[in-house]
Amino acid sequence: MDYLDTAIVLTLVIITVAEFSALTTDKLMSMMGSRTRGYDYWCECVVEEVRLSLIHDVDFTAAQSAHVLEKLNILMAYEREKTKPYLNRSVLLNNILSSASKVSAPKMADKLAQVLPDRIAKCDHSATSRFRLRTGIKVACVATIVALALNISSLSLINELENTDAEDMTRLQSQIESLNTRLEAEDDPTNAGAIMIELRSRLNQRSDLESKAFSVGPIAPSINRMSIEWIFGCVLTGLLAGLGAPFWRQQLSRLMTLKDLKEQVSVDKSAEGNDGEAPENQWGDASVNESATKDSAINVPSGVTGKFIPTNISWDPLSNQIDLDVIAQGKPERVYTPEELMHTLRLRLAPQYKTNLAAVNIRPESLKKLANSFFSSN
Repeated sequence: MDYLDTAIVLTLVIITVAEFSALTTDKLMSMMGSRTRGYDYWCECVVEEVRLSLIHDVDFTAAQSAHVLEKLNILMAYEREKTKPYLNRSVLLNNILSSASKVSAPKMADKLAQVLPDRIAKCDHSATSRFRLRTGIKVACVATIVALALNISSLSLINELENTDAEDMTRLQSQIESLNTRLEAEDDPTNAGAIMIELRSRLNQRSDLESKAFSVGPIAPSINRMSIEWIFGCVLTGLLAGLGAPFWRQQLSRLMTLKDLKEQVSVDKSAEGNDGEAPENQWGDASVNESATKDSAINVPSGVTGKFIPTNISWDPLSNQIDLDVIAQGKPERVYTPEELMHTLRLRLAPQYKTNLAAVNIRPESLKKLANSFFSSN
């Protein structure tokens, strides 16, 4: 399997483990009160920062500060009773400023509104960083247990995805057919016996490959759970899952983009090889044949210095149409219309699909990104 495909499959497995582990960890944290403790830590930090701001930033009296802090504690206590306590920053600030405006002059309340958000942000950063670190460690521990229980070893999975069993099977089948041909044509019994021994050996190898079981997953047979490699692979799966499903979704998106670009490069090279020595036109494509040009109502423009690369190609064989995105490189000498680009792309892609395409449709989002620099409004 291609290394990108291997990375994509491994990423999907880690995302699944991470999602399951995160849900399990969330339930455990709710049962153990970890969320409430994290919320209490944040509340203590906020109350202290508000107290310091009232005293040092806006010179509130002890009575005024006590009134504001009392209202704040009531709000925090109300939120704490919820299963997943959470206090929105805007609600928090509105509560503090509303309480402050009732016991102070408008100028003091305005000054407090200017300095208080920065102090609250310090608490948000401190509490969030601490909560995420602890949650990540717990998710990694749960994911490791899941990986050990379900036999999800990253090393074993990579080995399974990168093995060459299919190639070995093809090679063995070719050897078996060749040995059968030699055996049928052989007249000497001694040579025939040697061929039969070799043929039996190849048949046994093929039988072993056919009966080979996948070594990853809960139902995989004969797993050596005392192997250092297996234990390390499962622990590695847990540690990677501890980075979180959102992180791995980003990596999956990048890998899919790289795969699309790689496939596009392969298609471009194949098209160049099929075109032979045909000269390139101004779009960076091989020149199209005269009959295709005559069939079109739009002439390919001249003097184009930019190069347009199609990507994320989706072909519908029933309607014989292609939907795609376009990446542009360089700048043209003049402004063109989207129809001119669609026409040129249709001529460029038609040989790759060995058909006269009915239409090439550039997705609106992709076209919008190029509109200001490359295309006229019509």
